[in-house]
Amino acid sequence: MKQLTTRLGEERISKLLVNLSVPATIGMMVNALYNLVDTIFVGRGVGALAIGGLTIAFPIQMVIMAFAQMIGVGAASAISRSLGAKDIEKADYVAGNSFLLIVILSSIIAAIGLTFTEPMLRLFGSTDTILPYAKDYITIILWGSIFFSFAMSSN
Repeated sequence: MKQLTTRLGEERISKLLVNLSVPATIGMMVNALYNLVDTIFVGRGVGALAIGGLTIAFPIQMVIMAFAQMIGVGAASAISRSLGAKDIEKADYVAGNSFLLIVILSSIIAAIGLTFTEPMLRLFGSTDTILPYAKDYITIILWGSIFFSFAMSSN
């Protein structure tokens, strides 16, 4: 932690901006690539109706991602201010609480999503034809949302 604190206080801002933004950019590109490859595999393997299921589930994924990024950006801001004030203890405290919060929040979102899967998918426009595909896909996404949210908020 001290090495990063020293870097933040001493290196040029342009160099820090590049060094710290590259991992976030790569993370977003990997996420977009994941969705693209997922669509290709599902389309070729299962068919057009399954792509419809992905399309219905995508906004729910975006909501999960938005909550994760909300916590991550808020925590990063608080941690940055704490490190700027040389309050390492507070930065550690904020980081720990943000990790705990993302686990709790993503668990709640997953529980609600798994409980109300069908009504939620219908709310997003699922038809009877697409519903089984969307339900299968979003169930997998919701079970993995704790890990996905943790990765997104840590980025």
